[in-house]
Amino acid sequence: MKLQGEMRSRLLPNPDNQLIARVKRALRTSGYVPLAQVRVMVDRGQVFLAGDVPTNFMKQVAQTRALSVDGVKSLSNDLVVEREFSQF
Repeated sequence: MKLQGEMRSRLLPNPDNQLIARVKRALRTSGYVPLAQVRVMVDRGQVFLAGDVPTNFMKQVAQTRALSVDGVKSLSNDLVVEREFSQF
């Protein structure tokens, strides 16, 4: 039953939104809880990572996981390391 003036629009899947979901899943399933909080943006296959991570290692893990996702054409890793541990 349709109401008068009601229009049904069909939304086509957006490839960028699908890629965001796949990259977020890759980060979430990395085993590193902080990576689940990383912001992921995509523009025509170019992935942008933003947010804070506790270590440089996790920044690298995020980059590696994101680059392993099918459909990623390029990556901009703008993650900020919250603290660096210096070795004496």
